[in-house]
Amino acid sequence: MSLKPPKSVDTVRELIYWEYANLIAKGAGFENNYAFTMSRYKKLCCGQMKWSDIVREDRLQIERGMQRCTYCGATEGLTFDHLIPVSRGGPNIASNLVPACKSCNSSKGSKDIFEWYAGRHEEIPGIVKAKYLKLMWDFHEAMGTLDLGDLNADGKLDVYDLGAVFRLPYPPPSNQRS
Repeated sequence: MSLKPPKSVDTVRELIYWEYANLIAKGAGFENNYAFTMSRYKKLCCGQMKWSDIVREDRLQIERGMQRCTYCGATEGLTFDHLIPVSRGGPNIASNLVPACKSCNSSKGSKDIFEWYAGRHEEIPGIVKAKYLKLMWDFHEAMGTLDLGDLNADGKLDVYDLGAVFRLPYPPPSNQRS
């Protein structure tokens, strides 16, 4: 299970950095190591560490080919799934697509990745989470919401606030910082 962010994480920008730091820790074999995750988080926040360009994940996906479902590993009936559903404003671009079997694609439907993996966020494949976080960064940056918090107005800042960017009016209210 990914570590919960410290209470000092109160903006979308910081939440994305925290989630990416968790992803780095998992990839380095330090999952659930608070000190390691916090050090990566701080480095991301201050610019000492940069995340890879989304092109890296796209390249890895191409190298692997469309041979198996990104979610369950099935090899038959493959289609493409939009990480951020088009019905929610997700773009129809390569960076928003992953190979998925018809069953997983249908099951996910119009949910975003964190909604679909509700309660099982640690099971989200790394390539999916990395692509999703980078796409969310781009959308929040374009909407001017990186420095806001609790966008879905449920009283807390969590991963469900990331997809809330698609339900905000434009320009978004500036008083949403938690």
